[in-house]
Amino acid sequence: MGAVHQVVRRDNATAVPFLERSRDLAAQVDDRETLAEALRHLGVADHAAGRLEAAREHLTRSSEIRRTAGHQAAVAANMVGLGYIAAAAGRRDDALRILTEADALARTHEAHAIVRQVAQARAHLGQSPPQPPYGARNVTAFQA
Repeated sequence: MGAVHQVVRRDNATAVPFLERSRDLAAQVDDRETLAEALRHLGVADHAAGRLEAAREHLTRSSEIRRTAGHQAAVAANMVGLGYIAAAAGRRDDALRILTEADALARTHEAHAIVRQVAQARAHLGQSPPQPPYGARNVTAFQA
């Protein structure tokens, strides 16, 4: 329910109590995937509200769970958010490093939508993405 309010209705104020409840219940029953998803969405809400440290903590915890579960493309997606958070905190070099790692992880796992999100984040930071190596499988990922 929280994700519906956040993603579809763009209403974080309504979403957050649902997301917190989801996080708490998932933790009680050790449902790691639901916990990771709730933490991700709480991080998005924190970022939107300007609570950068809380956003970073939520996305980092979500990433740790996802990495342990082997969901590397989901880790890369979280890293895009972490890149935006680092940039918002004035840590541009960290943001670019995080996005470079996210790009490599997304490419390794053929997560083409995440590769495009990394390119958008880099453009937001004013950095052109590096050209993929000759013969790369998703050379068209950076084309508009």
